[in-house]
Amino acid sequence: MRNDLGIEPDERNYAKQPFSISELKEIFEDGDPRDFINPKSIPYKTMGLAGKTLSREETFKLIAEDPNLLKRPITIVGSEFVAGFDRARLRTLLS
Repeated sequence: MRNDLGIEPDERNYAKQPFSISELKEIFEDGDPRDFINPKSIPYKTMGLAGKTLSREETFKLIAEDPNLLKRPITIVGSEFVAGFDRARLRTLLS
């Protein structure tokens, strides 16, 4: 489906097709996956992650096990990505 920017995205429902740990490492190569965990998500709360300090590896493992920990959607443009609805950043990346 084309959007108003004329771009046709490749979509992936990562709740149904979770990312592998190697995919997550590639996506977050230059970023910290811990910054993109959704503290309002049910898995975050049920896993009792509030106040815990996770390593990058622990974070990758948890996201691979339950992708609902990530802010959604994730938009990847080249080597950059946006997690969540940051419209200004998305427009910049997609322009």
